[in-house]
Amino acid sequence: MNLDFYGDDSKGIIKLDPRTKLFLFLTSSIVSLNLYGIWGMVVFSGLLCLLLGLCGKRAFAVGAFAVFAAVVFLRTCVEMQGTGAGGFVLVTQALCTLFLFVFPITISLLMLVQTTRISQFLYAFQAMHLPAAFTIPLAVLFRFIPTVQDEWAGIRKAMSFRGIELTFGAVIRNPGTAIEYLLVPLLFSSVSVMEELAAAAEARGLDADCRRSSYEEVHLSAADYIVMALFGTITIYVVASVAMGVA
Repeated sequence: MNLDFYGDDSKGIIKLDPRTKLFLFLTSSIVSLNLYGIWGMVVFSGLLCLLLGLCGKRAFAVGAFAVFAAVVFLRTCVEMQGTGAGGFVLVTQALCTLFLFVFPITISLLMLVQTTRISQFLYAFQAMHLPAAFTIPLAVLFRFIPTVQDEWAGIRKAMSFRGIELTFGAVIRNPGTAIEYLLVPLLFSSVSVMEELAAAAEARGLDADCRRSSYEEVHLSAADYIVMALFGTITIYVVASVAMGVA
C-alpha cells in the first residue's frame, strides 16, 4: 500500500474539496463506531470505494473493495460453522470484525491523503480561518514525512553498501544493531530536516496574518454539497438508529 503524502486527483472524474474529505473521514469514524450490521457496512464501504474511484484511484478502489468482499465472505463462512470449531472460529471472526471496523476509516483517510495536494490542504485550512499556530506545524509535518521517507531509503542503501542487512527479519533478530545503524542516523537526519523545513516555512511567510494567495482553486462545488449531504444523512440515520436501539 502506497501512502503517498503528495496526493493527486488530476485523473479524477470529480474533484472534492479537502474540507469535504475531512468531513468524510469524520463521518466514517462515527459510522464505524455505531454501525454493527454487516450489510449496512457493505453498503457504506462500497460508497466510499466508489467515491475513491471517482476521485482518480480506480484500481486501488476496486482492489480494496475486493479485499473487503473477501473478508465479508470469510466472516460469513466462519459464522456458519457455529461454535464447534472452537478457538479458531473465535480468532478468525475477531480478526474479520476488526478489519471491517477499520476499513471505512482507512479508506476515507487514504482518500484524504492520496487525492489532496499539500497546497490544497493549506488553502483549505486558510479558508477555514484556522490560526497560523496550527497551519505552520501542519505544513511542516506534511513536508517532513516524505522527506523522512527519502532519508530512510538513503540510510538503507548506505547500510547495504557496507554489507549491513536491514530487512524485517534482520531487525527482529538483532534489534540492537537496527537501532544503532538505522534509527540513530535517522533521528539525527530528522532533526536537521525539521529545522530546515521550519525555517523555509517562516521564510515564505506562512506565519503572516494577512490572507495568502494560492495557485490552487479550492472551493466547495455542487459535488461537495451532494457528498456531504449524502454521508451526513447516513451518519445521522445510523446514530439515531443506535439511539433508538434499532441498529
